[in-house]
Amino acid sequence: MSRPQFSKEYRTYGEWLKAQPRTSRYAKEIIRKHQYSPDKSLKQLRNLRIGDVDLSNVSWQSLTSQEKRNRNLSLQILRSMRKGDSLTQATEQLGLTKEFALEHLGTRLQKEGGNWKATKTDSLQSEMMIYAEGHGVTSIVVTNSRDRSRIGKYFSALQKALKTGDPSGLEKFKDMKIKDANGKEYRFETDLEELYEIQDTQEEPEFFEIYA
Repeated sequence: MSRPQFSKEYRTYGEWLKAQPRTSRYAKEIIRKHQYSPDKSLKQLRNLRIGDVDLSNVSWQSLTSQEKRNRNLSLQILRSMRKGDSLTQATEQLGLTKEFALEHLGTRLQKEGGNWKATKTDSLQSEMMIYAEGHGVTSIVVTNSRDRSRIGKYFSALQKALKTGDPSGLEKFKDMKIKDANGKEYRFETDLEELYEIQDTQEEPEFFEIYA
C-alpha cells in the first residue's frame, strides 16, 4: 500500500523537508513526530500528540502489562547500542523496528551525523529484583540507568560468590544504596550466609530474572 500524499504542496515528507530550512519550532516538532509515525500526512502529524506515541516518560506503574514488557525490550535495545550496536542491529536482534524503539525510548535516542545514538545515561523507570538487606528478595522500581547497572553488576558478583563461596567480590556493594521511585532506600545484601538462605527459598534459582 502506497503512502498518502504528505501535503497539498508536497508529495512526500522528503520533498517537504528539503523545500526550505526546517529550523522553526513548528518544523522541528513535525520532524520529531514523523520519526515516530512515518506513514502519517502533514495534517495528521500536526494533530498528533507526542504523548500518544512516546511512552518513554510514562511512569512504570502507569504502564499496562504489555507496555511494561515493551519497556523491558526497549532497555535491551539501549544496552546493545551502548555496547556498540547500531539501532538497526539492536532492533533486528529482537525482531523489533526503529519505530518501536522511538516510541519507547523517546529522546534517549539522538540522531548524530545521520546515525541514531543512545544517550550515555537515562531516567527510564523499570521494575527489578534485588536481594536487599532486611528484605530478602524484593522487587523495586528503579529510576535510572546507573541503578540498573549497579543491580546487574551486583548480581554478577552475587552469582560468583554463591558459586565459589568467596564473598570478596561483594565488598564494594556493602554500603551501596538504591533508591526506588518512591524515594525508599535499599541496601544490597552482602552477607554470604544470608544469601545462601535467600537462594534456598527460590523455587528455581537458575531461572531467576532481575527484570520483573
